[in-house]
Amino acid sequence: MLFSGKLYVWEEGAKYAPEESGVYGFYDKDKALIYVGGGTNLRETFTRYLETDFSDDPRKRETRYYRRELVHNWEERVKDLLNEYGQKHAELPKLNTPPELTSTKVARELGFYFYEDIGKSLSEEAFNLNDFKEKIRIVPVSSLEFHNKRGDFTRWIRSVLNETQLAERIEKIHSNGEDLRTELLTALLNPEVAECPKCGGKTNPLKTWKMAGKPSKIGEKLQLTIAYYKCNNCQKAFRKVIRKKKIKS
Repeated sequence: MLFSGKLYVWEEGAKYAPEESGVYGFYDKDKALIYVGGGTNLRETFTRYLETDFSDDPRKRETRYYRRELVHNWEERVKDLLNEYGQKHAELPKLNTPPELTSTKVARELGFYFYEDIGKSLSEEAFNLNDFKEKIRIVPVSSLEFHNKRGDFTRWIRSVLNETQLAERIEKIHSNGEDLRTELLTALLNPEVAECPKCGGKTNPLKTWKMAGKPSKIGEKLQLTIAYYKCNNCQKAFRKVIRKKKIKS
């Protein structure tokens, strides 16, 4: 066991964490370790998680329990814990590994080219979701606002990358300034997260599968990726098409 000692219930126990530096492990409903982290003030870190409902990484909403360990040099302790876990399981805890974004690059003429305004190019471009995420981190906020208000991000992600679920999430983002950048990155970090149609809670898919879709209006054949969800809040089960891909005849 990486962490020893008491297993705390997340929301109840997190409020009373000590105001000291340390490391922590998050556990899911099955009490499986899903994330190892640390900070200079555990109560401050946990308070931020509670107040934002893990908006920096919605995957952490799986957290139901946690363990903690007070230590001054928490950065080194996190490294040691991850090394120990990796040696035992041949992989990292699942939330210490960033979700994979589409790595296949589209043709150059289909890339996304960033502008600050009409006729004002930034010489920044993206050809897959990995590229796109990194550019969202660095381009000026004025460029993000320009493209988002025009619906450029949504159109490119839906029509070029075929990421329908991600496009739907980004279409609902109407923030400005650095809040816009934060919300875009949150969506890109976990593109398959969906809102429950009953309570609006965000949840990850339990499984996905591919199937043939109906031909489009112009006769194109489509391959659909379907995701099955079960809401963590109200337990409603639902399915969504998260990806549409044109396939050759």
